[in-house]
Amino acid sequence: MRSIKIKKKEYAIGFWWQILEGKGRKQLFEKARSVAEDFKDRKYNCLVPRKQQYGLGSCEGDKIKRLPSLACALVERSTDTWIGMFCLADDLWWICAVSKKTIVAEGDQFFSSRAEAQAHLASLKSMSSWNKDNEYICETMDESLSHFDGLLKPSERVQALNPEHSNLKLIIGVAVILTACAGWYMWDGYQQDLREAEQRRIAREARQKELQKQETVQKDPEQLFAMAWKETPLPSAFAHEFLRAVRNTEPYTLGWELSSIVRDADGIYMAWLHQEGADFTNRPTVNEINSTLSAKPELADLTINYPETEKRPEQHLIQKGVATARLYELTRNLGAKLNLTWQAPETKKLDNKILKKAVAVTAPWVKGEWKLSALPVGVTIEDALFTAMDSIPCLVLSKIDFTNNQCTLEGQIYASY
Repeated sequence: MRSIKIKKKEYAIGFWWQILEGKGRKQLFEKARSVAEDFKDRKYNCLVPRKQQYGLGSCEGDKIKRLPSLACALVERSTDTWIGMFCLADDLWWICAVSKKTIVAEGDQFFSSRAEAQAHLASLKSMSSWNKDNEYICETMDESLSHFDGLLKPSERVQALNPEHSNLKLIIGVAVILTACAGWYMWDGYQQDLREAEQRRIAREARQKELQKQETVQKDPEQLFAMAWKETPLPSAFAHEFLRAVRNTEPYTLGWELSSIVRDADGIYMAWLHQEGADFTNRPTVNEINSTLSAKPELADLTINYPETEKRPEQHLIQKGVATARLYELTRNLGAKLNLTWQAPETKKLDNKILKKAVAVTAPWVKGEWKLSALPVGVTIEDALFTAMDSIPCLVLSKIDFTNNQCTLEGQIYASY
Protein backbone atom coordinates (compact mmCIF):
# COMPACT_ATOMS: atom_id res chain seq x y z
CA MET A 1 0.00 0.00 0.00
CA ARG A 2 1.11 3.56 -0.66
CA SER A 3 -0.39 6.95 0.12
CA ILE A 4 -0.52 9.82 -2.40
CA LYS A 5 -1.83 13.38 -2.35
CA ILE A 6 -4.36 14.71 -4.83
CA LYS A 7 -5.30 18.35 -4.33
CA LYS A 8 -4.02 18.32 -0.73
CA LYS A 9 -6.06 15.20 0.17
CA GLU A 10 -4.41 11.85 0.87
CA TYR A 11 -5.56 8.62 -0.78
CA ALA A 12 -4.35 5.02 -0.56
CA ILE A 13 -3.46 2.79 -3.54
CA GLY A 14 -2.05 -0.71 -4.01
CA PHE A 15 -4.61 -3.24 -2.74
CA TRP A 16 -5.32 -6.84 -3.74
CA TRP A 17 -9.10 -7.10 -4.20
CA GLN A 18 -11.21 -10.18 -3.41
CA ILE A 19 -14.90 -10.96 -3.84
CA LEU A 20 -16.92 -11.54 -0.65
CA GLU A 21 -19.48 -14.33 -0.69
CA GLY A 22 -22.06 -13.42 1.91
CA LYS A 23 -22.84 -10.32 3.90
CA GLY A 24 -21.91 -8.68 7.15
CA ARG A 25 -18.89 -6.83 8.51
CA LYS A 26 -17.93 -9.67 10.87
CA GLN A 27 -17.89 -12.23 8.05
CA LEU A 28 -15.89 -9.83 5.85
CA PHE A 29 -13.13 -9.40 8.45
CA GLU A 30 -13.04 -13.13 9.22
CA LYS A 31 -12.69 -13.97 5.51
CA ALA A 32 -10.03 -11.27 5.01
CA ARG A 33 -7.97 -12.54 7.97
CA SER A 34 -8.23 -16.09 6.65
CA VAL A 35 -6.97 -15.06 3.19
CA ALA A 36 -4.18 -12.97 4.75
CA GLU A 37 -3.12 -16.03 6.77
CA ASP A 38 -2.86 -18.05 3.54
CA PHE A 39 -0.51 -15.42 2.09
CA LYS A 40 1.71 -14.65 5.08
CA ASP A 41 4.64 -13.69 2.87
CA ARG A 42 2.71 -10.63 1.65
CA LYS A 43 2.39 -9.32 5.23
CA TYR A 44 -1.15 -8.02 4.86
CA ASN A 45 -2.14 -5.93 7.89
CA CYS A 46 -4.88 -3.63 6.59
CA LEU A 47 -7.93 -3.76 4.34
CA VAL A 48 -10.54 -1.62 2.61
CA PRO A 49 -14.06 -3.08 3.04
CA ARG A 50 -16.76 -2.70 0.35
CA LYS A 51 -20.25 -4.19 0.14
CA GLN A 52 -19.34 -7.26 -1.90
CA GLN A 53 -15.54 -7.19 -1.87
CA TYR A 54 -12.50 -6.14 0.12
CA GLY A 55 -8.97 -5.05 -0.67
CA LEU A 56 -5.96 -6.33 1.29
CA GLY A 57 -2.89 -4.18 1.73
CA SER A 58 0.42 -3.99 3.56
CA CYS A 59 0.93 -0.80 5.56
CA GLU A 60 4.34 0.15 6.95
CA GLY A 61 4.61 1.44 10.51
CA ASP A 62 2.65 0.72 13.68
CA LYS A 63 -0.17 3.17 13.05
CA ILE A 64 -2.57 2.56 10.16
CA LYS A 65 -4.07 5.78 8.83
CA ARG A 66 -7.73 5.67 7.81
CA LEU A 67 -7.13 6.99 4.29
CA PRO A 68 -9.79 6.73 1.58
CA SER A 69 -9.08 4.26 -1.22
CA LEU A 70 -8.43 6.05 -4.54
CA ALA A 71 -9.91 3.16 -6.54
CA CYS A 72 -13.12 3.22 -4.45
CA ALA A 73 -13.32 7.01 -4.72
CA LEU A 74 -13.42 6.73 -8.53
CA VAL A 75 -15.89 3.83 -8.85
CA GLU A 76 -19.22 5.57 -8.20
CA ARG A 77 -18.91 8.50 -10.61
CA SER A 78 -17.06 6.65 -13.39
CA THR A 79 -18.51 4.32 -16.01
CA ASP A 80 -19.37 0.77 -14.91
CA THR A 81 -16.38 -0.81 -16.66
CA TRP A 82 -13.06 0.89 -17.39
CA ILE A 83 -9.28 0.46 -17.22
CA GLY A 84 -6.55 3.06 -16.99
CA MET A 85 -2.87 3.88 -16.48
CA PHE A 86 -2.16 7.07 -14.54
CA CYS A 87 1.07 8.96 -13.85
CA LEU A 88 0.97 10.10 -10.19
CA ALA A 89 4.62 11.23 -9.92
CA ASP A 90 7.87 10.99 -11.89
CA ASP A 91 8.50 7.54 -10.38
CA LEU A 92 4.93 6.44 -9.64
CA TRP A 93 2.48 4.85 -12.10
CA TRP A 94 -0.89 3.44 -11.05
CA ILE A 95 -3.01 0.86 -12.87
CA CYS A 96 -6.72 0.72 -12.05
CA ALA A 97 -9.28 -1.66 -13.57
CA VAL A 98 -13.01 -1.80 -12.75
CA SER A 99 -15.50 -4.28 -14.19
CA LYS A 100 -19.20 -3.66 -13.59
CA LYS A 101 -18.48 -1.40 -10.58
CA THR A 102 -16.24 -4.10 -9.07
CA ILE A 103 -12.51 -3.49 -8.69
CA VAL A 104 -10.52 -6.23 -10.45
CA ALA A 105 -8.25 -8.38 -8.21
CA GLU A 106 -5.00 -6.98 -9.65
CA GLY A 107 -6.67 -3.75 -10.75
CA ASP A 108 -5.24 -1.48 -8.04
CA GLN A 109 -1.46 -1.73 -8.39
CA PHE A 110 1.35 0.85 -8.53
CA PHE A 111 4.80 0.72 -10.14
CA SER A 112 7.98 2.78 -10.13
CA SER A 113 8.35 2.86 -13.93
CA ARG A 114 6.12 3.31 -16.94
CA ALA A 115 7.43 0.11 -18.53
CA GLU A 116 6.32 -2.00 -15.55
CA ALA A 117 2.93 -0.30 -15.49
CA GLN A 118 2.51 -0.80 -19.25
CA ALA A 119 3.31 -4.50 -18.90
CA HIS A 120 0.76 -4.92 -16.10
CA LEU A 121 -1.85 -3.05 -18.14
CA ALA A 122 -1.25 -5.36 -21.10
CA SER A 123 -1.57 -8.39 -18.81
CA LEU A 124 -4.95 -7.23 -17.49
CA LYS A 125 -6.20 -6.49 -20.99
CA SER A 126 -5.15 -9.94 -22.19
CA MET A 127 -7.25 -11.65 -19.51
CA SER A 128 -10.49 -9.88 -20.45
CA SER A 129 -11.97 -7.77 -23.22
CA TRP A 130 -12.03 -4.03 -22.55
CA ASN A 131 -13.85 -1.39 -24.55
CA LYS A 132 -11.27 0.88 -26.21
CA ASP A 133 -13.50 3.90 -25.45
CA ASN A 134 -13.25 3.17 -21.71
CA GLU A 135 -9.44 2.91 -21.64
CA TYR A 136 -7.62 5.93 -20.19
CA ILE A 137 -3.89 6.64 -20.50
CA CYS A 138 -2.61 9.69 -18.57
CA GLU A 139 1.09 10.25 -19.29
CA THR A 140 1.58 13.17 -16.87
CA MET A 141 0.44 14.16 -13.39
CA ASP A 142 -1.54 17.06 -14.89
CA GLU A 143 -3.39 14.70 -17.24
CA SER A 144 -4.19 12.37 -14.30
CA LEU A 145 -5.50 15.25 -12.17
CA SER A 146 -7.62 16.45 -15.09
CA HIS A 147 -9.12 12.96 -15.47
CA PHE A 148 -9.84 12.67 -11.71
CA ASP A 149 -11.50 16.11 -11.62
CA GLY A 150 -15.19 15.72 -10.80
CA LEU A 151 -14.95 11.92 -10.39
CA LEU A 152 -13.48 11.61 -6.88
CA LYS A 153 -15.91 10.83 -4.07
CA PRO A 154 -13.99 9.55 -1.00
CA SER A 155 -15.89 6.70 0.63
CA GLU A 156 -14.37 3.39 1.79
CA ARG A 157 -11.29 3.85 3.99
CA VAL A 158 -8.32 1.78 5.08
CA GLN A 159 -8.79 -0.15 8.35
CA ALA A 160 -6.57 -2.37 10.46
CA LEU A 161 -6.95 -6.07 9.68
CA ASN A 162 -6.52 -6.98 13.37
CA PRO A 163 -7.64 -4.04 15.57
CA GLU A 164 -5.94 -3.98 18.97
CA HIS A 165 -8.00 -3.62 22.15
CA SER A 166 -6.16 -2.62 25.29
CA ASN A 167 -7.49 -1.28 28.59
CA LEU A 168 -4.06 0.19 29.30
CA LYS A 169 -4.20 2.21 26.09
CA LEU A 170 -7.70 3.39 27.00
CA ILE A 171 -6.54 4.53 30.46
CA ILE A 172 -3.54 6.31 29.01
CA GLY A 173 -5.76 7.98 26.42
CA VAL A 174 -8.18 9.27 29.04
CA ALA A 175 -5.31 10.60 31.15
CA VAL A 176 -3.85 12.41 28.17
CA ILE A 177 -7.22 13.99 27.36
CA LEU A 178 -7.71 15.19 30.95
CA THR A 179 -4.20 16.63 31.06
CA ALA A 180 -4.73 18.37 27.75
CA CYS A 181 -8.00 19.90 28.92
CA ALA A 182 -6.38 21.26 32.06
CA GLY A 183 -3.50 22.69 30.07
CA TRP A 184 -5.91 24.25 27.62
CA TYR A 185 -7.70 26.28 30.27
CA MET A 186 -4.36 27.43 31.71
CA TRP A 187 -2.85 28.53 28.42
CA ASP A 188 -5.92 29.58 26.49
CA GLY A 189 -5.40 33.32 26.96
CA TYR A 190 -1.73 33.15 26.01
CA GLN A 191 -2.40 31.07 22.90
CA GLN A 192 -5.19 33.42 21.83
CA ASP A 193 -2.78 36.37 21.92
CA LEU A 194 -0.29 34.44 19.81
CA ARG A 195 -2.94 33.56 17.23
CA GLU A 196 -4.13 37.14 16.91
CA ALA A 197 -0.56 38.39 16.49
CA GLU A 198 0.07 35.78 13.79
CA GLN A 199 -3.12 36.75 11.97
CA ARG A 200 -2.07 40.40 11.96
CA ARG A 201 1.35 39.44 10.58
CA ILE A 202 -0.19 37.32 7.81
CA ALA A 203 -2.60 40.14 6.89
CA ARG A 204 0.29 42.64 6.64
CA GLU A 205 2.29 40.29 4.40
CA ALA A 206 -0.73 39.60 2.18
CA ARG A 207 -1.37 43.32 1.78
CA GLN A 208 2.28 43.97 0.91
CA LYS A 209 2.29 41.18 -1.70
CA GLU A 210 -0.91 42.50 -3.25
CA LEU A 211 0.50 46.02 -3.48
CA GLN A 212 3.67 44.65 -5.11
CA LYS A 213 1.58 42.67 -7.59
CA GLN A 214 -0.46 45.74 -8.57
CA GLU A 215 2.72 47.80 -8.96
CA THR A 216 4.38 45.11 -11.10
CA VAL A 217 1.42 44.92 -13.48
CA GLN A 218 1.38 48.69 -13.90
CA LYS A 219 5.13 48.81 -14.59
CA ASP A 220 5.25 45.73 -16.79
CA PRO A 221 1.87 45.20 -18.55
CA GLU A 222 3.37 42.36 -20.64
CA GLN A 223 2.80 40.12 -17.61
CA LEU A 224 -0.95 40.55 -18.08
CA PHE A 225 -1.39 41.48 -21.76
CA ALA A 226 0.20 39.80 -24.78
CA MET A 227 2.32 42.10 -26.96
CA ALA A 228 1.29 40.44 -30.23
CA TRP A 229 3.47 42.61 -32.49
CA LYS A 230 6.63 41.28 -30.82
CA GLU A 231 5.84 37.76 -32.05
CA THR A 232 5.50 38.76 -35.72
CA PRO A 233 8.09 39.47 -38.46
CA LEU A 234 8.57 42.85 -40.14
CA PRO A 235 6.31 43.45 -43.18
CA SER A 236 9.28 43.09 -45.56
CA ALA A 237 10.21 39.71 -44.07
CA PHE A 238 6.58 38.55 -44.23
CA ALA A 239 6.34 39.63 -47.90
CA HIS A 240 9.61 38.02 -48.99
CA GLU A 241 8.13 34.68 -50.12
CA PHE A 242 5.18 36.45 -51.76
CA LEU A 243 7.47 38.63 -53.88
CA ARG A 244 9.54 35.61 -54.88
CA ALA A 245 6.39 33.71 -55.93
CA VAL A 246 5.08 36.66 -57.99
CA ARG A 247 8.39 37.24 -59.76
CA ASN A 248 9.07 33.56 -60.51
CA THR A 249 5.59 32.56 -61.72
CA GLU A 250 4.55 32.98 -65.36
CA PRO A 251 1.05 34.27 -66.21
CA TYR A 252 0.36 30.97 -67.98
CA THR A 253 1.64 27.50 -67.06
CA LEU A 254 0.78 24.42 -69.15
CA GLY A 255 -2.17 26.36 -70.54
CA TRP A 256 -3.52 27.26 -67.07
CA GLU A 257 -3.89 30.98 -66.27
CA LEU A 258 -2.53 32.25 -62.94
CA SER A 259 -5.48 33.52 -60.89
CA SER A 260 -4.30 34.10 -57.30
CA ILE A 261 -1.23 34.34 -55.09
CA VAL A 262 -2.07 34.80 -51.41
CA ARG A 263 0.41 35.09 -48.52
CA ASP A 264 -0.86 34.51 -44.97
CA ALA A 265 0.24 32.78 -41.77
CA ASP A 266 -0.18 29.35 -43.42
CA GLY A 267 2.27 30.08 -46.25
CA ILE A 268 1.68 30.80 -49.95
CA TYR A 269 -1.60 29.86 -51.66
CA MET A 270 -1.58 29.76 -55.49
CA ALA A 271 -4.46 29.10 -57.91
CA TRP A 272 -4.82 28.75 -61.70
CA LEU A 273 -7.89 28.84 -63.96
CA HIS A 274 -8.31 26.25 -66.70
CA GLN A 275 -8.10 27.58 -70.25
CA GLU A 276 -9.35 25.99 -73.44
CA GLY A 277 -7.00 23.25 -74.58
CA ALA A 278 -5.24 22.82 -71.22
CA ASP A 279 -4.82 19.24 -69.90
CA PHE A 280 -6.73 18.58 -66.64
CA THR A 281 -4.23 15.84 -65.76
CA ASN A 282 -1.17 18.00 -66.38
CA ARG A 283 -1.44 20.91 -63.94
CA PRO A 284 0.99 23.57 -62.66
CA THR A 285 3.69 22.48 -60.19
CA VAL A 286 5.67 24.71 -57.79
CA ASN A 287 8.62 23.51 -55.67
CA GLU A 288 7.74 19.92 -56.66
CA ILE A 289 4.22 20.40 -55.24
CA ASN A 290 1.59 19.52 -57.82
CA SER A 291 -1.63 21.55 -57.78
CA THR A 292 -4.91 19.73 -57.17
CA LEU A 293 -8.36 20.29 -58.63
CA SER A 294 -10.73 22.14 -56.30
CA ALA A 295 -14.47 21.49 -55.92
CA LYS A 296 -14.83 23.22 -59.27
CA PRO A 297 -12.48 21.43 -61.72
CA GLU A 298 -11.86 24.70 -63.57
CA LEU A 299 -9.65 25.78 -60.63
CA ALA A 300 -6.37 24.10 -59.60
CA ASP A 301 -4.60 25.24 -56.44
CA LEU A 302 -1.83 24.43 -53.97
CA THR A 303 -0.40 25.71 -50.68
CA ILE A 304 3.32 26.00 -49.90
CA ASN A 305 4.03 25.91 -46.18
CA TYR A 306 6.86 28.14 -45.02
CA PRO A 307 8.41 28.16 -41.53
CA GLU A 308 7.75 31.21 -39.40
CA THR A 309 10.15 34.02 -40.22
CA GLU A 310 12.29 35.59 -37.54
CA LYS A 311 10.67 37.99 -35.09
CA ARG A 312 11.08 41.72 -35.60
CA PRO A 313 13.73 43.73 -33.71
CA GLU A 314 12.70 45.78 -30.67
CA GLN A 315 10.21 48.53 -31.56
CA HIS A 316 8.60 51.18 -29.36
CA LEU A 317 4.94 52.15 -29.54
CA ILE A 318 4.09 55.56 -30.99
CA GLN A 319 0.99 57.62 -30.24
CA LYS A 320 -2.26 56.53 -31.88
CA GLY A 321 -2.62 59.86 -33.72
CA VAL A 322 0.93 59.67 -35.08
CA ALA A 323 0.44 56.05 -36.20
CA THR A 324 -2.82 56.99 -37.97
CA ALA A 325 -1.17 59.89 -39.79
CA ARG A 326 1.81 57.81 -40.95
CA LEU A 327 -0.40 55.00 -42.25
CA TYR A 328 -2.62 57.45 -44.16
CA GLU A 329 0.45 59.22 -45.58
CA LEU A 330 1.74 55.86 -46.85
CA THR A 331 -1.66 55.28 -48.49
CA ARG A 332 -1.64 58.73 -50.12
CA ASN A 333 1.77 58.14 -51.67
CA LEU A 334 0.56 54.83 -53.07
CA GLY A 335 -2.69 56.20 -54.46
CA ALA A 336 -4.55 53.40 -52.68
CA LYS A 337 -7.60 53.14 -50.39
CA LEU A 338 -7.22 52.61 -46.61
CA ASN A 339 -9.78 51.23 -44.16
CA LEU A 340 -8.54 51.65 -40.55
CA THR A 341 -10.55 50.76 -37.44
CA TRP A 342 -9.18 51.28 -33.92
CA GLN A 343 -10.48 49.03 -31.15
CA ALA A 344 -10.99 49.95 -27.51
CA PRO A 345 -8.04 49.12 -25.22
CA GLU A 346 -8.08 45.55 -23.89
CA THR A 347 -9.24 45.25 -20.27
CA LYS A 348 -8.75 42.38 -17.83
CA LYS A 349 -9.99 41.72 -14.31
CA LEU A 350 -7.30 41.40 -11.65
CA ASP A 351 -8.29 39.93 -8.29
CA ASN A 352 -7.52 42.53 -5.60
CA LYS A 353 -7.38 40.75 -2.26
CA ILE A 354 -7.01 44.02 -0.37
CA LEU A 355 -10.27 45.48 -1.70
CA LYS A 356 -11.77 41.96 -1.85
CA LYS A 357 -13.04 42.49 -5.38
CA ALA A 358 -11.87 42.34 -8.98
CA VAL A 359 -10.14 45.48 -10.27
CA ALA A 360 -10.13 46.34 -13.98
CA VAL A 361 -6.67 46.79 -15.52
CA THR A 362 -6.45 48.34 -18.99
CA ALA A 363 -3.66 47.73 -21.51
CA PRO A 364 -1.59 50.88 -22.21
CA TRP A 365 -1.96 50.37 -25.96
CA VAL A 366 -4.72 49.99 -28.56
CA LYS A 367 -5.02 47.74 -31.58
CA GLY A 368 -6.10 48.84 -35.04
CA GLU A 369 -7.29 46.63 -37.90
CA TRP A 370 -6.37 47.98 -41.35
CA LYS A 371 -6.88 47.04 -44.99
CA LEU A 372 -5.24 48.56 -48.08
CA SER A 373 -7.07 48.07 -51.39
CA ALA A 374 -6.99 49.49 -54.93
CA LEU A 375 -3.20 49.16 -54.91
CA PRO A 376 -1.38 49.66 -58.22
CA VAL A 377 -0.10 46.29 -59.41
CA GLY A 378 3.40 47.58 -60.07
CA VAL A 379 3.77 48.83 -56.49
CA THR A 380 2.85 45.54 -54.86
CA ILE A 381 5.62 43.57 -56.54
CA GLU A 382 8.39 45.93 -55.40
CA ASP A 383 10.38 45.78 -52.15
CA ALA A 384 9.98 49.53 -51.56
CA LEU A 385 6.35 49.25 -50.40
CA PHE A 386 7.12 46.74 -47.67
CA THR A 387 10.33 48.50 -46.62
CA ALA A 388 8.23 51.65 -46.12
CA MET A 389 5.86 49.65 -43.92
CA ASP A 390 8.84 48.54 -41.80
CA SER A 391 9.41 52.18 -40.86
CA ILE A 392 6.02 52.42 -39.08
CA PRO A 393 6.60 50.95 -35.58
CA CYS A 394 4.46 48.00 -34.49
CA LEU A 395 2.75 47.66 -37.89
CA VAL A 396 1.85 44.02 -38.59
CA LEU A 397 1.24 42.64 -42.10
CA SER A 398 -0.84 39.45 -41.89
CA LYS A 399 -2.18 38.90 -45.43
CA ILE A 400 -1.29 39.78 -49.04
CA ASP A 401 -3.97 38.87 -51.59
CA PHE A 402 -3.10 39.18 -55.29
CA THR A 403 -6.15 37.92 -57.22
CA ASN A 404 -7.20 38.72 -60.78
CA ASN A 405 -4.49 41.41 -61.03
CA GLN A 406 -5.87 43.24 -57.98
CA CYS A 407 -3.97 43.40 -54.70
CA THR A 408 -5.12 43.99 -51.09
CA LEU A 409 -3.07 44.06 -47.90
CA GLU A 410 -4.42 43.38 -44.41
CA GLY A 411 -2.97 43.57 -40.94
CA GLN A 412 -2.91 45.21 -37.52
CA ILE A 413 -1.20 48.19 -35.94
CA TYR A 414 -0.55 48.87 -32.24
CA ALA A 415 -0.10 52.28 -30.64
CA SER A 416 -0.13 54.04 -27.29
CA TYR A 417 -2.86 56.50 -26.36
